[in-house]
Amino acid sequence: MSDVIVKPAAPRMRDRVNLDMPLAGKGHLELRLWLRMISCSMKMESILSQRLRKEFKTSMARFDVMSQLERFPDGLTMSELSRRLIVSNGAITGLVDKLAAAGLVTRREDPKDRRSTIVRLTRKGRDNFLRMAHRHEEWVVSILGELSSEAQSELLQNLTLLQRNLDLHVKS
Repeated sequence: MSDVIVKPAAPRMRDRVNLDMPLAGKGHLELRLWLRMISCSMKMESILSQRLRKEFKTSMARFDVMSQLERFPDGLTMSELSRRLIVSNGAITGLVDKLAAAGLVTRREDPKDRRSTIVRLTRKGRDNFLRMAHRHEEWVVSILGELSSEAQSELLQNLTLLQRNLDLHVKS
């Protein structure tokens, strides 16, 4: 598919560092942890993307757009979609064009600002998304379910603490 899929900036390190190779020495625990989180995130996204393509003939980018729209039944402006997904307006336009051509979304002029377009899921789009979301959840549960409940809980607690810490750095 020709959809633009935006990846986090960190994976560019893949060109310079094999994320799965252990670093020399026993130091740099924080760096090893960061690289392992990137590696796991990239692998998980790759697995889910492949499954979406195989089972639903769609991309993760389209799934992400539909996911945002499903949360807002009255729709979102193209700019708001762009902001929420952290992609360019041009990327959103291309994705929305394809979703509209498939009858999965509609576009209408924003009555509050005629320069703006509101996008929302059609009934077909919502039904399609809910089927995909159900399978997506099954895949995530299957993959992460290989960890014990205790390991999942501990990982969630630690990642929550990390997220709070990162939020403080963003505000600084």
